[in-house]
Amino acid sequence: MTIKRRIRRINDRWKMRRADQTWQYLFQKYRGEELVSLDIETTSLEVSKAQMLSIGAVVIKGNRVLTSEKLSITLSPPKELPQDSIKIHKLRRMDLNEGLSVQESLEKLLKFVGNRPVVGYSVAYDLAVLDRFLRPLFGFGMPNRYIDVMDLYRKKKALSGSGDCQMDLSFEGMAKCLDVPILGRHTALGDATTTAIIYVRLKSSASLVK
Repeated sequence: MTIKRRIRRINDRWKMRRADQTWQYLFQKYRGEELVSLDIETTSLEVSKAQMLSIGAVVIKGNRVLTSEKLSITLSPPKELPQDSIKIHKLRRMDLNEGLSVQESLEKLLKFVGNRPVVGYSVAYDLAVLDRFLRPLFGFGMPNRYIDVMDLYRKKKALSGSGDCQMDLSFEGMAKCLDVPILGRHTALGDATTTAIIYVRLKSSASLVK
């Protein structure tokens, strides 16, 4: 967790003591054994410009990905939907017309994730985008501890050596090295599920040398 994010989390906790009791449990320390793999699909890689299109999450418990415990949300279309975004995510305006509002989507996400740790690929981006929408509506950002599988992979790779795999930190490169199938690339639930499997594989394998 970056220093800036840690400071914001402290400030958010202080605000919550004075505000709505509904979400205070999110700031309590989690003592269970579950994690939540999270992914959001957006219109831009720039946090300040990104509009959310879909949110996906799935629960991890021990060395299992609980695909029956999942969240998949499609949001209502943003005012601008770039053609490049449609090519990547295959989400057209007509596909988003029945989507949920940002506020309803975030409420569902907060309730699903709770105070469990979050797992993601380059997850700081996802959290930064979520925080950008959460703060104006709820007065706080995602307080959850998080684990980035890219960082975890890099550390394990550095310790074990390259083997047959190069230090490829791309989503596809990591999945290939770990023999993880890519499920629905560039769909929120698909990427969240693939990330969950990557995390389980990283935690269960003593070495990445093949």
